[in-house]
Amino acid sequence: MLSLTNTKPSESLQRTDGWFKDREGKFTASKISRLLGKESLSKTKQSIDNYAFEKAVESIYGREEDSYISEDMKRGIVLEPMAFELLRNIKAFDFLETTECNFYPYGKHAGASPDGRVSNNSNVEIKCLRRNKFFKIVANGYDEIDSSYIAQMQMQMLCTDTERTYFFNYFLDKGIEYWHEIEVQRDEEMIDLIKDRIK
Repeated sequence: MLSLTNTKPSESLQRTDGWFKDREGKFTASKISRLLGKESLSKTKQSIDNYAFEKAVESIYGREEDSYISEDMKRGIVLEPMAFELLRNIKAFDFLETTECNFYPYGKHAGASPDGRVSNNSNVEIKCLRRNKFFKIVANGYDEIDSSYIAQMQMQMLCTDTERTYFFNYFLDKGIEYWHEIEVQRDEEMIDLIKDRIK
């Protein structure tokens, strides 16, 4: 059976012009939940149709500039490099190398950019959440992770052909770093659904 997985990443670093160009017109992990649906069948179909149409237009006319950055996005942009360095140091104690990650295409119309790769065939996904959400995940574990994040990580594992993702929950308060890690295993059932919806 022909695999659409292409485990060779693009050359462009994340958030550069080349990286945005690589993602243009493609279904990406950060929004893959739009293809999976959470509500009624009719709303799921509408969500899929809307996302597919949006990507079709983008593949012809290019990416639409969106200058809006929410407070949550700003926090992530500022804190993610700090979280990445902390995680890199933590994994080094287990003799694992953690590196930054570019865009991994999946066929012609999809792809993903994990926040990092770990040398034991794993990905990294960092979330710098608000205080209450951070501590809810600490208290309740995997069940508290947003379903769109789970879909995002499964899509990343599909595109990178990896076995697991380290979900790194990071919070900074008055100069004190708080962190919490959950190991998310590859879910072949969800990955099969993602493949079907991309087709």
